[in-house]
Parts: sequence; structure tokens; C-alpha cells
Amino acid sequence: MKIWLRMMAFTVLAALAMALVACGGGSSGGSSGGGQSSGPVTLEIGSKGEELAFDKTELRVAAGQTVTLRFKNNSAVQQHNWILVKGGDAEAAAIANAGLSAGPAANYLPADKSNILAESPLANGNETVEVTFTAPAAGTYIYICTVPGHYPLMQGKLIVTN
Repeated sequence: MKIWLRMMAFTVLAALAMALVACGGGSSGGSSGGGQSSGPVTLEIGSKGEELAFDKTELRVAAGQTVTLRFKNNSAVQQHNWILVKGGDAEAAAIANAGLSAGPAANYLPADKSNILAESPLANGNETVEVTFTAPAAGTYIYICTVPGHYPLMQGKLIVTN
């Protein structure tokens, strides 16, 4: 009887594991947006209406993967952008602060872009913009909006796996 129960439990766990693997690997949309594949991936993210927030606060890709990020500004009146930061909170804050004086003509970005890994164009209300980049080395990276006043609330994490 014990062997039969163990075999049944093993079969159920194996079926569950296969179902989870089958459901997890899409190449666009979703909160994880891709993942372990080395082929190109398209991630979709947007703003949350008139809130100062992204609709996804975590995205996942594989190191070295070609990533096209499609950003939809779901606000009717506000501008937004999507900036991938090289570094942590201090670098993100510095980029956002320097963007204040840079203005919209410079996409609210500093002239020194050494701590920026990828940047979308500035998106007006109800506009979709794209940026294509190569995923950096494995790690966790911050993405932000640098439109004045948005950075403290509009941020998320790009998790890059091997």
C-alpha cells in the first residue's frame, strides 16, 4: 500500500511540474515576459492609467537575450518613459534628478548616459513606444520613469537570469 501511495504522489507531482513548465514559457506579455530562452523576446509593459505606476513591477529575461520592450502609456494626459538603470537606487535617483533639468527635448535624461542600459522614447498619452536592447549580465536591475516627479513611484525590477 505504501508503494502505491508513493507512486501516485510521484505521478501527480510529475504531472504538475510538466503543467507548470508548459504554462511558463511565453515570449511576450505576462509579468515574467519571457525567460530562459536565448532567442529574442518581446516584453509588454504599460503605465497604470493616471497613476504614477507601471502595470508590471517585475520583468524577467535571460542574459544576452535580445529584448524588445513595448511600453504603452495608458495615461490620457501624462508623459512617461522606461529607463533601465545600470546600478542601484543611488544611480537611479541621480539619473532622475539630472533629467529634471534636461527637459522633454532630452527625454528627461542626462547627457551622461553611462548608467543607462536602455531607454524608451518619451511616450505621450495613449502612445506606445519601443526600445530594443541586449539583456545585461545576470542580476537584478531597476527600471524607472524619469519624467519629473514620477521616479519615486514609477519603478520596477528587471531580473536577468543565466
